[in-house]
Amino acid sequence: MEVHGKRSAVIALSLLFSGVVFGVSGYMIIENYTFSEAVYMTIITMGTVGFREVHPLSIVGMWFTVVLIILSLGIYAFAVSVISKYFVENIVNNLKFSTKVEKKISKLTNHVIVVGYGRNGSQAVEELLSHDIPVVVIDNRPKVIQYALENERILYVQGDATEDKVLSNAGVERARALITAMASDSDNLFVVITAREMNPNLTIISRASALTNDKKLKLAGANNVIMPDKVGGQKMAKLIVQPDIHEFIENIMLQRSGDVALYEITLVKHDKNHEIWTIDGLKIREKTGANVIGLKKANKQYVLNPLPDIQLNSGDKLFVLGSREQLWHLKDLMSGNILE
Repeated sequence: MEVHGKRSAVIALSLLFSGVVFGVSGYMIIENYTFSEAVYMTIITMGTVGFREVHPLSIVGMWFTVVLIILSLGIYAFAVSVISKYFVENIVNNLKFSTKVEKKISKLTNHVIVVGYGRNGSQAVEELLSHDIPVVVIDNRPKVIQYALENERILYVQGDATEDKVLSNAGVERARALITAMASDSDNLFVVITAREMNPNLTIISRASALTNDKKLKLAGANNVIMPDKVGGQKMAKLIVQPDIHEFIENIMLQRSGDVALYEITLVKHDKNHEIWTIDGLKIREKTGANVIGLKKANKQYVLNPLPDIQLNSGDKLFVLGSREQLWHLKDLMSGNILE
């Protein structure tokens, strides 16, 4: 429907242009008008404004003018109807699409909101979608929103993310996390403050350009602050100092084939009288083939390469290295028991 509408609009504009060319050529040939005189005469004739002709017309010129007026009326009628229909249909379709998007967003829970669909924001969206995490993009630039619409998996809200209503429309109260990746640190700061007030349990990741704004954003409520320039510089340096190690870790973190990846799994004790857990006792390696390479205790303490007999508690997180199949096996094996 949209392609047909565009084609009809192009045809209408082409007819208008052809009518002008026909009129200009006719007056120059029949009445020996100059190019400027012919253009003027053609426009006032096609526009039916009633101004006097540049020079008195010959009989042939009069009949040519009559034909040009009749053609112009037909072209105008066709062009107005086609172009009006095209724009009206676009407006209606956009309203329907916006309503459809709003309904989808209203049903979302545990999704991620990305504010600012620029270089950093679009990369974050791409990575989240690769892990099948629902995403809602907020941006107030029409061209950016139009670009985001090319991916049917991306839901969007057009507006200023510093406003409560816009964040609410994106479902911030039901979201699991928010990434604000706008170019301005002050804009990111306002988004962090507003989002934290609306959802105290929200995980907020903010972009920052200036090093001095790191603490400000964290004080405002950001859980983590990322400075792309700093990260980029560190990455370049590590590619010189430890290139193979860096590429190995990056390959694990960023590859999407599912061959091998890092996952975090939270321990949940459903039975308070349950026996004491240890990594050796869980026998994750023996039962699934996955390897526990790290641990985050409930008190935020990190343990790298934990010992097999280390005591585990509810709320601890295990960092497991393995394939998706191994992770699914792990979840199936311990589902409803100690993992989530």
